[in-house]
Amino acid sequence: MDRFQSNGRLIAGVSFDIPGMGYKNPQTAAITGFEADLARAVGETIFGSADRVDFFQVTDAERIQFLQAGRVDLVLSQLTITPDRAEQVDFSTPYCVTREGLLVPKGSSIGLFEDLKGKRVAVTDGSVSLRRMRAALPSLPGATLVITPLSAGNLDAVDKGEADAASNDMINLTMVRAGSVHPERYSIIDIGDRFDPKPFGVAVKKGHRTLLGLLNQAIESLKADGGIDRMLDNALASLARR
Repeated sequence: MDRFQSNGRLIAGVSFDIPGMGYKNPQTAAITGFEADLARAVGETIFGSADRVDFFQVTDAERIQFLQAGRVDLVLSQLTITPDRAEQVDFSTPYCVTREGLLVPKGSSIGLFEDLKGKRVAVTDGSVSLRRMRAALPSLPGATLVITPLSAGNLDAVDKGEADAASNDMINLTMVRAGSVHPERYSIIDIGDRFDPKPFGVAVKKGHRTLLGLLNQAIESLKADGGIDRMLDNALASLARR
């Protein structure tokens, strides 16, 4: 019997630093955002109550490690499904698919992927974007990487002039920009034509087939009735009201 079955609760690993995706309010300690809401919806499907989900902060670099160590039952934190990761954990069906993007200051000379030549690019440690940018460096003479531990640090690096652009998926960048103090200061560039799409999946420990089956049922149901799209729209709308 899996731990979640015996405890009647799920421990979900989510981001705490990305408003609109997974965010812990420093004043109220409330966990909000699209992926937090999705975790609650899964909890409601499995247990009949969204309150049976506990949240644990994970970073990109530690997501799989925490899952394998049993600190969380599932990871719901912009985890792109890749063949090498699928050897380490089991993935649900994708709950959304996005593309690679760049966030730059408004008025930046960067408008295309090729414009990153000679530029500093902020990327998150442990992310697929970091892998892709590292692999792309030979085609971008003079470009360097600024590696941050959290996704929110990418925008901070651009804001402080420590990086010329931030590389991440389009959903992440859209939320980070919308949740910033001055979203009008930044532009987002779609560079998805240079890379494969990024399917996000919920990850569970290898062999946890019962939980994986329940996750797939919940996600397919939420996709079919438009629940996923509504949660994404509500997350963006909540940022616009801030």
